[in-house]
Amino acid sequence: MNKGTSILPPSDQEINELCKIINTNLGFKYDHQKKYLIVSRLDKHLAQLGFTTYRQYLEYLQTEPEEHSILFSLLTTNVTSFFREAIHFQYLKKVLLPHYRKVNTGPKKIRAWSAGCSSGEEPYSLAITLRESLGADWDIMILATDISAQKLTMGSKGGPYTREQVAMIPPHLLSKYFSPEKHKEETLYRATPLLRQLVAFQLVNLLDQQALPQHIRLNLIFCRNVFIYMAEEAKNQILSQFYSRLYPNGYLFLGLSESLNSSDSRWNSIGKSIYQKK
Repeated sequence: MNKGTSILPPSDQEINELCKIINTNLGFKYDHQKKYLIVSRLDKHLAQLGFTTYRQYLEYLQTEPEEHSILFSLLTTNVTSFFREAIHFQYLKKVLLPHYRKVNTGPKKIRAWSAGCSSGEEPYSLAITLRESLGADWDIMILATDISAQKLTMGSKGGPYTREQVAMIPPHLLSKYFSPEKHKEETLYRATPLLRQLVAFQLVNLLDQQALPQHIRLNLIFCRNVFIYMAEEAKNQILSQFYSRLYPNGYLFLGLSESLNSSDSRWNSIGKSIYQKK
């Protein structure tokens, strides 16, 4: 595209069509109030594709199914960091995991799901917490899912992450679970094979009930700061899946700004945005 060429602003109809694609596929509740977000995040992408109008892009979406994943990634927020909302990791470390280790009488095995994992910071934080708290003799596996193929690729490669991104990782854990790499004048950090083998990344739309094998069962589910964008019907559908996949007395962690409807009798509230399956 020639420098200086601009993208024509989308019409109301074009915004409606983009919102419908997002809402239908992801269960979101986007409307005209998201017009600024849509334009600010898509204009550059349209320019890279060589388009000058949103109508051209909508027609492109009809012929290129793979583009939907890119659209979803661009129009959803991937704000994340290592040990974000640290109160949850402290609860795991100080309360839940010591209790779990104490009462466990079966195989030393734990399964967790990081739903909406972005580029891997949350599942790797979870993996570090589980391994440090339970020990190397435990069978630990974390399923990390997202709708952004680009973010999943970064996560599956273990980064690399910038110095700013790893700033919240305690130094002794950073040196244990990450390897420094020189990139030009900057030092980046990549998760070690030891850490990466504890996390399995997969492209999953949470609304797709068939995306994961039916036999998968979990002790913990982290789905934090995902529901804030969703319509109530989609949220309930996903919660039902979470409930069915958790073992009895399993735990669900939501974002600190999120909560379950008090009328949902399937869960016990046991802490700040922490729920236990009844």
